[in-house]
Amino acid sequence: MKWFRRKKKPGKELSDKPTLVRSYTNRADRRHHAAYATPRGSIINKLPDKVLERIFTLVCPHTQDETYETCEQSSLDDCCPLCDTRDLAHCARVSRKWRNVAIGVLYHSVRIDAVHFCELEEILSEKRKHKGRFNRNAEPEETPNVRLQLLCRTIRDNRMLGELVEFLKTPYMTRGACKADLARSVAVCPNMRYLDLPEGIFSDDPSCHALKLEIQARCPDLRKMTYMTGSERSLEQLAGGKIWRNLEVLEFTRLNMDPTIIRRALGSLTGLRALKVTDTKTFNDEVFQHSDYLPPFPAFTELVFENTPNVTAIGLEAYLFRSDTQEKLTSLSLTETGIHPSTLHKITDNAPRLTFLSIVESVHASFPALQNIPPLSSTSLQTLHYEITSGSSANTFKSVVQSHYSYLTTSLIANRLPALRALYVRDSEFPESLIGLAPPAPAYASDPDNFVPPNPFDRSSNAPSAMPNNRFSSNNPFAAQASLSPAMPTGMGLKQELEVYSKGLDEMEWNFAKVQPPTAPGRRGSATTARPISSYGLGDSMGKAWAPGHGARRSVIVGNGFGGFLAVPADDPPRPSSSAGEKKRHSRKNSSQDLWR
Repeated sequence: MKWFRRKKKPGKELSDKPTLVRSYTNRADRRHHAAYATPRGSIINKLPDKVLERIFTLVCPHTQDETYETCEQSSLDDCCPLCDTRDLAHCARVSRKWRNVAIGVLYHSVRIDAVHFCELEEILSEKRKHKGRFNRNAEPEETPNVRLQLLCRTIRDNRMLGELVEFLKTPYMTRGACKADLARSVAVCPNMRYLDLPEGIFSDDPSCHALKLEIQARCPDLRKMTYMTGSERSLEQLAGGKIWRNLEVLEFTRLNMDPTIIRRALGSLTGLRALKVTDTKTFNDEVFQHSDYLPPFPAFTELVFENTPNVTAIGLEAYLFRSDTQEKLTSLSLTETGIHPSTLHKITDNAPRLTFLSIVESVHASFPALQNIPPLSSTSLQTLHYEITSGSSANTFKSVVQSHYSYLTTSLIANRLPALRALYVRDSEFPESLIGLAPPAPAYASDPDNFVPPNPFDRSSNAPSAMPNNRFSSNNPFAAQASLSPAMPTGMGLKQELEVYSKGLDEMEWNFAKVQPPTAPGRRGSATTARPISSYGLGDSMGKAWAPGHGARRSVIVGNGFGGFLAVPADDPPRPSSSAGEKKRHSRKNSSQDLWR
């Protein structure tokens, strides 16, 4: 008895499958070749490796991210890292030559994101819902965790790929939940320079002890580390000089240690170039002082102090007295420290290479004007954050803040900051203070109100002319200049174009203002401007936005058909420009540039 029935073979007339006819006649024919997408003699196949590497970096820009910042802080705005990684992986499968070049670019700086930053994320999320992937505990799997596991499997299967990885950046939740996968990944990455770590590493959390030991043993070339409350013993191990000798960036947060131990830890690292200290009261001026029994405080390129009230201008001035620190320090940030705006000139005078300076301070007293404090002066400073706010929200403290900004205005008008290009202030009316000051008159100009025609019969016409009437008020900074002779050179007034970013206490975004200096006296008859030109975009956030003469838009009144009126702003006439002026940019409607920007 037959237990299984055979299926009937379909007849030739019922079979709808095409008949495969194999031809053996063209096998020996050398004229028959497969169809290639591009000719094999194309110039693409002859490109050198350097050109291919440059092209691949443009395909996947985040592979060149060598910053020591977290995944959230180093994200790019106009691209999707996951899609770029996929495109570069497809390029690696084109040919062996492309693979050898693309692999080096693909695994140099690895970035794992939680979502796609494009329209593909919506499509993939819907597919994940229908598939319903669950792990063995019936919990939905996290997509970035799976991506990290796939990366771990790939670099452990091919150890040569692990040697190419130097930067690894993962989302915040992923690096906190996948500590075991991170440990297995860094075990095969001996050239790792930076990777995002969970916060337990920085505070010696027992749950991260195995991961930290793996990093100390397998990643000796690490360049950045953070020490928080609870990691004082690990910082003492760093002072021994046995681990992470190539550290470049250090961060101290809420540490409670002896300054001498901090000094020894910093002195044992010869490659340090940046230091950030936050909420550490034990970090004081004693760290900067010279000692015959301790190594010198390293010369840093960048220093950041936040909420360190025991760091004063006296200690920092002693640190900047050294020649090696003067030639190396280029960036300095001070937030709620013991360095006040009245002592800031001591730092700028002793830092000839300083290009970035930031001071964020809450003041409770007015600027000491009776102490004859010199203005801020620096020939190298390019960016200045001068964010001074009052310690109280009462209106009585408004004059307290204004006195500090008047000191900054005096320094700018005196031309003590000639290289300054960008200025950030927390006073919404500060750009108007620069525009409202009357600059000195050009050399060829004369006052029409006090004009006196020359007398040809006056014998004293050859004598020096009398001094004109003083029409300046006593508080005008140009009053002293008016008393000088026209031939005497003066340095008052802005000499460079300045970008001012202002923001009030109740504002969230920065307002932009571009202040240009008055045009220098040119040839005779040239139409030079007697006042600084400003492209300040006044808005409702300014107190004098709609005042006459403050750049307000002119409007006409149009009825809305319901008994009310609509204010329709009229277009201002364009300013005259030469043939070599700036052309208008024509943007296509619904273009990808307008869509993503």
